[in-house]
Formats: sequence, structure tokens, C-alpha cells
Amino acid sequence: MQIILVRHGRPDHGAARWSTPAGMKHWVERYNAAAVVGTERPQALMQLADSVGVVVCSSLQRCVESRSHLKCDCRQEPDPLFAEAHLPYPDWGAPLLPSRIWRVTFRTAWFLGFSSHTEHVKVSSRRAGAAADRLIELAELHGSVLLMGHKIMNVLIARQLRRRGWRGPAFPLLSGYWQPSRYTRTG
Repeated sequence: MQIILVRHGRPDHGAARWSTPAGMKHWVERYNAAAVVGTERPQALMQLADSVGVVVCSSLQRCVESRSHLKCDCRQEPDPLFAEAHLPYPDWGAPLLPSRIWRVTFRTAWFLGFSSHTEHVKVSSRRAGAAADRLIELAELHGSVLLMGHKIMNVLIARQLRRRGWRGPAFPLLSGYWQPSRYTRTG
């Protein structure tokens, strides 16, 4: 049996390069609404999607659109269970810093328990456990499953899969978009 976790395609968003902490709300909204860069069509991933038993995806637009780029027979409805753990942010109006600094700072703070305007890391981890159970169920039914998911949620799901005896990388490939990470279990 095989479960493949894939990060969605690169969003084509024009979010601000600089932001206040409170302004990160708009950064996240723009990122969530952005279309996927249409010229990127990974041929190897399209072939991989054709070879698996079933392809599923998060309900967020960038995953739905990325899955459509695979040109596979996708009969499963997009599922919010696989949606990204959103970035928290405080309601501070200052200081103005590069958005990248705020993303790293607030994601790190989220892993430490800060969850203003989003679900707590413990809630996301429980959801990742349910997502892992769903993927295992689909793998048992179809032999293999590919999830078009998200960077952080894929990491949380991978942790849950490994706890359940699946073999694969401790951290899914985080270096870029369209990157697959494979998890296997015999029997």
C-alpha cells in the first residue's frame, strides 16, 4: 500500500511584500484566493497521479486547481479535512516588516501554541490524525492514494502516518511546490 503526499502548485498571488502583523490577515486571504500558476504542469506527477488508485485533495482553491492540472480521473470531492493549518496573526498595527519575517515568526509561534485567528496546533494535529486515518482507509480500499495537500498539514499528516507504522520521510519534501513524498506499508 502507498500514500503519496504532494504539495499544491505555486500560487500566483500578489500579496504585499511588507506588512504589519494585523495586515497578515489580508496576506493570507490573497494567498488563499490566488490561482495556481497555469504554466507549471509537472509531467512526472501527472503520470504518478494516473498510476494511483485514487486522488484526493484539500478543499482550498489552490489544491483543487492543482489537482485539476494533473488531468486525472478525480472522483473524490475536495475535503476540508486536508485543508492547511492557517497562519495565526495578532491584531497589532505595527511594526511594518517584510511579510516573510511575519510568516516565519507566526508559524513558529503557532507550533508553540499561539493561535490567534486560527485553530490551535493541537486541533490541527487531531485533524491530521483523522486525515491520516482517511488516507489509510483509501489506501486499503484502492491500493494507493495521492493527496494534493499543503506544506504544514502534509507534515502533520506524515507524522501521524509514521506513528501508525507507515514508512517514509519524517518531513515531506518542503523545498518546493508539486513535490511528492511517498509512505508505504506492507500487509
